[in-house]
Amino acid sequence: MKAIKYVMLVLLVGLLSACDHGFEGEYKTKAGSGNEMLNAFSELMGSHSIIIGSDYIESEGERTTFEEIFVRKSDNGQRYLVFKESQGEQAWKIIDDNTLQQGNDLINITLQKIK
Repeated sequence: MKAIKYVMLVLLVGLLSACDHGFEGEYKTKAGSGNEMLNAFSELMGSHSIIIGSDYIESEGERTTFEEIFVRKSDNGQRYLVFKESQGEQAWKIIDDNTLQQGNDLINITLQKIK
């Protein structure tokens, strides 16, 4: 009987840990661009904090909840953090385990994990 309880506990812990996408935490944003003139302008925008949770993003006191947040790997090996809503999905490029990027080379926002 004790072994069954132990197995059930291990399965429950495994199931709960599988729910995390690994990018929960607080991030600082920084706008940027591949274009020199746009990059100078984007630096004037400053930065702010964003909190990414298991199924939400919180920014400037507002929380947006998603059906699911998960990591998707493309055919070329690039990873993306995907935010799934009933209307569709948005994907942020994963630069490394502490850095995400929204947008493209023309205009982008880099999120650096601080906590």
